[in-house]
Amino acid sequence: MTLMRVAIVDDHGVVREGVARLLSEAGFEVVGQAGTGREGLRVIRSFRPAVAVVDAALPELSGLALCRRVRGRYPETAVVILSMFDDPEWRAEAARAGAAAYVLKGESPAVLVDAVRRAGRGELLLPSPPADPSPLTLREREVVQLLAEGRKTGEIAVLLSRSVATVRAHKASAMRKLGVHTAPELVRRALDLGLVPAPTPGGRRGSP
Repeated sequence: MTLMRVAIVDDHGVVREGVARLLSEAGFEVVGQAGTGREGLRVIRSFRPAVAVVDAALPELSGLALCRRVRGRYPETAVVILSMFDDPEWRAEAARAGAAAYVLKGESPAVLVDAVRRAGRGELLLPSPPADPSPLTLREREVVQLLAEGRKTGEIAVLLSRSVATVRAHKASAMRKLGVHTAPELVRRALDLGLVPAPTPGGRRGSP
């Protein structure tokens, strides 16, 4: 019997190894692992797994950005987002990115195993995303979120795989829409309106 092939993308080695062991014991074939979004894209391109388990917060290329690329380029690979963020907006963003499932890191291991198995069979465990009421686009919110985490424009460009000029344009557009004139004002207004989640302790994407 052919085992379902799975790739794991998470920037914490302990998490990767734990998930790999769990899925192997559950009867899956773990064909590749990666610690960054860019490495994950290369692994998925090389092995074309049935399912990729992807951390929501990754260095170099965010988990949601990776999900969008995988679904666009390798639609045969389903994506299960593994996240520490128990937030409806994150789930909605994952659905918009094309993820099949969204599993919290604090949930039972059986939940992840079931999600991977069902995603590999073509099931969609996430509901269709609601209409987005935010005045900011997804990309603008990603830029603002990274600004809130203390990232500089050059870092944001690398993380989102966009040019510095494009990041500046997104920032300027977000400032115009929210009626502010500086980056700190932009961050404060977006947080006050609940347009982006407050940064976690440590303040950097990819931190535990």
